[in-house]
Amino acid sequence: MRYSTKNTKKAYTEVITPCSVLGHSEVFFQKISKSFLNLIAVLSKPKLKVALISYYYQKPSISGVGVHVRNLAKHLTNHNCEVHIFCSGHDDSIYNEHGIIVHTIGRVLIPAMNGVSKKRLEYDLFESEVVKEIIRENSKRNFDIIHTHQGAVIKAAFIIKKIYGIKWIHTFHAIEKLRIKKLGKEEKHFQDLISWVEHTVNYSDGAIFVSKSLLEECPKHYKLKSKIIVPNGIDFEMFNYHPIMTKNVLYVGRFSKEKGIHSLPKIISSIMSIDNSTFTAVCPYNALEGELKRIREHISRLEKKYPDRLKIIDRPQDPEILKNLYKNCQVYIQPSKYESFGLCILEAMATGRPVVAPKVGGIPEVIGDSGFIVKNTEELIYKVKALLNDKEECVRVGKLANKRAQNFDWDAITRQILTYYTEIKK
Repeated sequence: MRYSTKNTKKAYTEVITPCSVLGHSEVFFQKISKSFLNLIAVLSKPKLKVALISYYYQKPSISGVGVHVRNLAKHLTNHNCEVHIFCSGHDDSIYNEHGIIVHTIGRVLIPAMNGVSKKRLEYDLFESEVVKEIIRENSKRNFDIIHTHQGAVIKAAFIIKKIYGIKWIHTFHAIEKLRIKKLGKEEKHFQDLISWVEHTVNYSDGAIFVSKSLLEECPKHYKLKSKIIVPNGIDFEMFNYHPIMTKNVLYVGRFSKEKGIHSLPKIISSIMSIDNSTFTAVCPYNALEGELKRIREHISRLEKKYPDRLKIIDRPQDPEILKNLYKNCQVYIQPSKYESFGLCILEAMATGRPVVAPKVGGIPEVIGDSGFIVKNTEELIYKVKALLNDKEECVRVGKLANKRAQNFDWDAITRQILTYYTEIKK
């Protein structure tokens, strides 16, 4: 049986008339009709097609950038976008992951090269393949936005923008030319190459900075058309409040001098002087050489000295495992020399843990008044030891930290990014 609009309107009027709206049914029906038409218009509108380029994406990730991109892709998809990820993987493949189209570029394992040189060459080969993959996908339906997430891999977006005129936005998770100054001697060898590549970002249509301190550095190095601040977000389904149960200190970060890995031996030795205390470090690496190798050997000697109290995890971990590690600590530390934001800090705060970290980059913006900012390693050690002996203070500050973490909700952050996409597209 078919119903005409006229019949539907009549029936609807008859139903609502007894509900004290007699005389207003015509206006009410027009409002309903208008809302329905607006809904149809939204649903029939082509989805915003977005290309997210990030070398790191697949789980488990060695980089906070990979975690950021995973969450952004998920929430953009929830906001009716067609999202394509271009990332590094073991093999060339295309697959659908909960509505996200993932294009993996297989790594080329170059023999007879050290770890740092190999990584730089891998980045360059990755970008060449990304250009080809984006061109193939763009031929099906044009991309509206290309969004890059790592300063070392932005040449692909620059090329695509020049050829196809697609709008390009870059998120600064760090300023690479500044970050590399905090690294080891072997990595500093590529400082001129990194600065040259990152200079390309001047041609982008817009830039997102994850912290105010990072944005303030921008005018010294770049002349950008448009820029805004949008912080990192936190997945509250994964990281949520949990009572403090164990007398453990936790550190999560790449095995790199920028993350303060060189200060870890001294910190570990000092914490071992506290009765019943333990230390857990998640510090992934692919290959070590020179100074970093010597630091790892020092930590290995401490592992042998404290086999039951010191745990070093040197491989990337899935978020589910990290979640439990945060829950099983009393204090979280981040002794970084360079930190534009501090995603692990935010995850620890969401779990309800006091954080002790230096006044570096965006760290104070994240912690606010719900953690402890220190001047140096000695002050960090002093504060951590005091907190290990004062569980009540840890609980008090941990609750403040959890409350502050609520300000970094991913849905609100995604809305800010979508608004910026719209502005740049005009």
